[in-house]
Amino acid sequence: MFFVYFASFLYLLAAQDENVDDDDEFLKPPPDDEGSFAHPLHRTYLEDSYCMDGTQAAAYVYEGSTDDLIMYFYSGGICISDNTKFLKYGDYAYIDNCTHRNTTFYGTSNGYPEEFNANQGLMGNNKYQNFHLRKAHKMFLMYCDGNMWHSQMNSQVFKGALSQMKLIPKRIILAGSGVGGWYIINKYNELKSAIQELYQDNDIELRILLDSVIFDISRNQDIINAYTEVTNRIGISINDIFSFDALLKVDVPTFIVHAQYDWWQLEINDGFECIGKIHLDKCTPKEKKQIEKIRLNILQQLKDLMKIKQDWGLWAISCVFNELIIWTEAWNHPKFQVPMIEGGKLSDKFQDWLENKGDNHVHYDIVSWPDNKPCSNIFHSGKTDPQLDDMIKNYEINESRRKREEKYDL
Repeated sequence: MFFVYFASFLYLLAAQDENVDDDDEFLKPPPDDEGSFAHPLHRTYLEDSYCMDGTQAAAYVYEGSTDDLIMYFYSGGICISDNTKFLKYGDYAYIDNCTHRNTTFYGTSNGYPEEFNANQGLMGNNKYQNFHLRKAHKMFLMYCDGNMWHSQMNSQVFKGALSQMKLIPKRIILAGSGVGGWYIINKYNELKSAIQELYQDNDIELRILLDSVIFDISRNQDIINAYTEVTNRIGISINDIFSFDALLKVDVPTFIVHAQYDWWQLEINDGFECIGKIHLDKCTPKEKKQIEKIRLNILQQLKDLMKIKQDWGLWAISCVFNELIIWTEAWNHPKFQVPMIEGGKLSDKFQDWLENKGDNHVHYDIVSWPDNKPCSNIFHSGKTDPQLDDMIKNYEINESRRKREEKYDL
């Protein structure tokens, strides 16, 4: 999955109309003749930060035009000495052999292109993909140490990354999926201190956005052993991850995004091989009953957490998915709304929480799968919707024309 996912990021470019007033209604991609496309993100290397093979770690930067800065920590699981128990799941297991990972973009920055456009979801920069935050400054931090970020990132590296952004932001959003999210949870105090040291007298608002960090691994000893190997290696406890107790310690306003039927939890951890990363059609009535018990238990813990954390937000949808904020089809698509009877795209509800609009920032489906019909059968493993497909074609046509013109000085 990850190789397909990253490859899709390398070629996906989208149209953007900078001449449209912000107050205009939400727009679909502009027509071909407007010829305006999203700006690519540019590679930058991070000082004193290294991948598994010793190459310098990197990030991709988009220079926006607002006072918001989004720092996104990419996901990618872990590496261990022996991953044979997870081989049948392929890349979906998120658990690699360290020797193998050392040869992939999760272990080396060799082969990272000078620029690409991670233009889906939260990192998108046109109205179709990311209506509210399309003009924010963005840094997409690549993950390549196999150690849940703990080897390649620390407060000094983070401060250096911030200093590469040519602005003094009014608000910084630390966003992360999977292990990227758990790094933020574990290290938010150090990151917060780095922000304060760098910007000194400037009052910077800090917010956290966590995606796909809610898992219960207690039923799978193999996964517990794998993550214990890594936590021992980096000097933290297994209780520092996959733990509501760890979340309780965070004192920065935080917004949690959660798929109530997270396929990684259900297939890899819980062993429900009937999960097709789309639906539960192949699951037996007994399996569905067991899955519902898991779903409702995690949802109740999230609801209890929200009662304690009054300034936090939650968006939890009853669909089969994983990592929602980085895909346009989940972040800013009408098929993904919760609760359906009120409407509420993820991007809209997150923005309401950011701006403190409204009284309620806790949104979750009360229905079970597949009763949130629009999103009940969406497959997201590197695929896009028809509008994004059109945008890709338009970009490739225009990019090919531009290169021909440059070659022949037309």
